[in-house]
Amino acid sequence: MKNLLTSFLLLVFIIPSAAQDENNFKNVRFGLMASPSLNWYKPDDPKKLEKAGSKVGFAWGMSVEFRLNAVAVIATGLQIDYDRGYLNFLDTSASYYYNTKDQVLLPFSDTAAAGKSNVVFYQLNDRVYRTNYVTLPFCLKMKTKDIGGMTYFMKFGLNSSFRLKAKVNDNVTQRTAQKPKSSLTDLDNTDDMKLFRFQLHVGGGAEYNLSGTTSLVFGLGFNYGFSNVLTKESKYLVKNDGTATASPTPYPQNAAASNIALTVGMLF
Repeated sequence: MKNLLTSFLLLVFIIPSAAQDENNFKNVRFGLMASPSLNWYKPDDPKKLEKAGSKVGFAWGMSVEFRLNAVAVIATGLQIDYDRGYLNFLDTSASYYYNTKDQVLLPFSDTAAAGKSNVVFYQLNDRVYRTNYVTLPFCLKMKTKDIGGMTYFMKFGLNSSFRLKAKVNDNVTQRTAQKPKSSLTDLDNTDDMKLFRFQLHVGGGAEYNLSGTTSLVFGLGFNYGFSNVLTKESKYLVKNDGTATASPTPYPQNAAASNIALTVGMLF
């Protein structure tokens, strides 16, 4: 992570300096962006997991563009993504142990802790995911010529993301006491999320020239997730219908994260 940030800072400051020495400021452009989004998770097994709707996410960061020719640009940058997802657990065997004192999820392999009085065994009904990523987009941007102060573009490429932290809000049912459904919020679920996330990006938009190379940017993009953002086998979730078992089985998970994002920013 440290090497990634160092390389990006070198990219931001050294390359533009070289372009400035050549008195050609249009070859490299910088920008700031903000991007509200509509996010959803798509599971691979609809019999176990079901997409339960969409959640609003957000991203912000810095963009850098390298001009290849009059119409083609390499667009990259560095951004922080606040990703969201919502899944129904149709498989009623999805369960976990919860420490009511520390308010944390317990690894199902911690059999000693599972027998304590402050530990409750829950069936997971549905879950909202809140995961933060550092994302490095890399896209080819095709632009039109200036049309009355406006330039239109199409973009396609790849978003590569590094997971920072993840939390979840759960609707659960206590198995042993047959109590009504209850909610658990703000649970740390970082260890149950994959370290990397990958998305294909396609989008378009327009730039409105303010002065010189400074422009307002408006865009709409679709980020199609094609990698599993959940760990293949859960650290916390276990396949269990409430009966005792000497060898619990980790719950299998697989879902991809996609979104539609509206981007507003400024290029200099």
